[in-house]
Amino acid sequence: MYSVKKRLRKSLLWQMIVLMLLILLMLYIFMQQLVKEQFLTRLQHDAESLITVLVQQNQRWVLDPTHISTVYNRVRSGHYYIVKTPDKTIRSRSLFDFEVEPPALGNQQSRSYKMPGPGGETWLVWQQIIHKQGKPFELWVAEDITPVQRHLVHFSIIAVLLIIAISLLFIVIQQKILDRTFAVFGALRNNLQSIRQGETESADLPLPQEISPLVREIELLVSQLKQRIVRTRSAIGNLAHEIKRPLQIVSLYIDSGGDRQAVKSAFDEIYNIVDRELRRARISGANAVGGQFDVMQEIPTLLQVMQKIYPEVKVSLKIQPHLAAMNLDRDDMLELCGNLIDNAFKYSNGQVAINISLQQNALKLVIEDDGAGVASEYLDKITEKGYRLDENREGHGLGLSICADIVDSYQGRLDFSPSKLGGLRVEVQIPVSMLNSQTDEVR
Repeated sequence: MYSVKKRLRKSLLWQMIVLMLLILLMLYIFMQQLVKEQFLTRLQHDAESLITVLVQQNQRWVLDPTHISTVYNRVRSGHYYIVKTPDKTIRSRSLFDFEVEPPALGNQQSRSYKMPGPGGETWLVWQQIIHKQGKPFELWVAEDITPVQRHLVHFSIIAVLLIIAISLLFIVIQQKILDRTFAVFGALRNNLQSIRQGETESADLPLPQEISPLVREIELLVSQLKQRIVRTRSAIGNLAHEIKRPLQIVSLYIDSGGDRQAVKSAFDEIYNIVDRELRRARISGANAVGGQFDVMQEIPTLLQVMQKIYPEVKVSLKIQPHLAAMNLDRDDMLELCGNLIDNAFKYSNGQVAINISLQQNALKLVIEDDGAGVASEYLDKITEKGYRLDENREGHGLGLSICADIVDSYQGRLDFSPSKLGGLRVEVQIPVSMLNSQTDEVR
């Protein structure tokens, strides 16, 4: 078992840390590039100024001192230059005794780079070759960027502290958001407990869109379980009631020494009742509540079981092509179809017809047999609670009250009428909207 809340908190925390580090790294790189471009622009401007004041006197090239910035005359001022003329090398006084030998440019006309200064500082250098009066000159201009880098480090530290503070604030806000978001699960748990205890029938609180389909699935499952419990209790009551009469006959015989043939008939009746219930259990199977009902797969399998029980009956099966699996409780549908098909096989004279299709936004199941049928005055009564036709008489009705309960739970219809085959025609309709409502919500 794991905590979704803790996983989200840890995931969001790591994502925020990585994001903040990336922002800090990008900001630092951006600032470094911005400083470099600013300094290079200034160095290039200084180089152009030096070329402007480079003049020729007495056949020699010199820099006019009256037009040179005094910053180049102060020792270790942070601004330096070297000009290589055809006949000599001119150095700024600011270099003092620091010997610098600019590297050869080779095929390059200009370039920039960093180099260490004499006091451990960092110099940014701009070096280029120019031509004046047809002669080549190499300029080397440098500036100490250590103070700016120091300020940049201070700025980075402040940025880190600020990011840490923002991160802590985000963590607190994130915690409150997660607590508020997951509070709905506590309320939902209490609400589901109320549903389980019978105090309410549905979740009567606003739910997030993401968990609303899950809650409705749980409500549907609880509803199906309740219906199954009711049907199970009803079936047990019916079974007990059916067995009660033959057991009374056996008891009377034991007490009074009555007719042995009546006792044998009573035992046969008990055996038939038990055998009938075992067949129903075998039809329904041991499936879990919920799931999907695949008509194309389940109905043929169900008919194979019926053919083993009633090998003399011929069945005609028509299923609409490409009928997809539906969001119906598989156990409910097997019990519904199993009871109806079992009755049709049991009371037929040898022929059963089954037709399954989707018509007018409803799943339609029609089962007909060629048996004796049911009298018209009984058609409206055979699904009433407590009203059952005797199993040993011609007709239908055993288990039909359970079928009616199942159909009602899906807001469907269950109709009985005479069949063209001569027996009973049973028609079941279940709205398609009921089948697909949960799937549509998830989508």
